[in-house]
Amino acid sequence: MELIGKPPINPLLFYTGKISGYITWIVFIYTIIRDGIGVNIVFNFKEIVAFSLFSLGLMFSVVSILNIGSSIRLGLPNEDTVLKSNGIYRISRNPMYVGFGLFTISSMVYSMNYIIIALGLFSLIVYHLIIKSEEKFLLNRFGNDYEIYRKNVRRYL
Repeated sequence: MELIGKPPINPLLFYTGKISGYITWIVFIYTIIRDGIGVNIVFNFKEIVAFSLFSLGLMFSVVSILNIGSSIRLGLPNEDTVLKSNGIYRISRNPMYVGFGLFTISSMVYSMNYIIIALGLFSLIVYHLIIKSEEKFLLNRFGNDYEIYRKNVRRYL
C-alpha cells in the first residue's frame, strides 16, 4: 500500500494548500500551549467556539480515518480500492475534509490573525478543489455505485 498517491489537482496548489492548513493548526496548538489555556478557567466566546469546532473536527477526522482504514492516501490511489460508504461516510462523502476544515476554521477563529485567516481561506478553497477533482476520479473508478452514493449522501454535511 502506497500512502502517497497522485495529487488530484496541480501539485503546487495541492501541497501549498495542505501546508497552509497545517500551518494554521500548528499555530493554534502552539498558541494554546503558550497561553496555558488549561490554566484559565474562564473561557471567552471566541475560545468556546474555537474549541468546539476543533473538538468536532477531531471527532470527524478520527472516525473517518478509522472508517477508511488502509484506503487512506495523500492524493489519489494508484492501486484498486473499495468505495467507502458505511460508518461516518453515510453522513458525509468527505468527513475527513470536514474535520480538517473545522480544524482550520477553529484556528482562524482563535487567532483572529489576518495571516492565519488568509492561509486558512486558501487551504479551504484548495480542499474544495481537491474534493471536486476526487469526485471525478471516484465517478470514473466506481461509476454507477458512486453516482448512487453521491445522490444519497451530501458532499460535506
